[in-house]
Amino acid sequence: MIRHQFGTEEHGFLLRVGEWRDVEKACDAGLGEIAARIAPLVALVDLAGTETAGGLMQAITAGGLGRLRLDDVRAPILHGLIGGGRTSTEAGALVKKVFDEAVAAGQGPLLVYAPLALGIVLQAITGLPDELEEPAPGEAEAAS
Repeated sequence: MIRHQFGTEEHGFLLRVGEWRDVEKACDAGLGEIAARIAPLVALVDLAGTETAGGLMQAITAGGLGRLRLDDVRAPILHGLIGGGRTSTEAGALVKKVFDEAVAAGQGPLLVYAPLALGIVLQAITGLPDELEEPAPGEAEAAS
């Protein structure tokens, strides 16, 4: 499970088998394909931040975002919340309030939430936590 800020609170996100299959069904693709579709957007965010028009146009013209769908970002968040312990009603209401309202307001939720969606998908595939923590100086020696 990974923990991440979504809306005003930190939430747990996890794709168990049922949620994993629900994401694949919503996106009409396997998790590997979904990750491949989200990754160019995350790379763009990493390189230029969320306040970029030129970089986005370059990614689009290079075909990097050609297969990306709204549900590639939305579905892992929704189903990750359910796997993380929220009921489907709670998760649906939260995604509607945070993600869907941002779409309606033109606030660029794909740029904002793509890194979270990719982290959820990659955690499901690899089993690794969202971010691997480096040991503090001296911890490695103390452990040996």
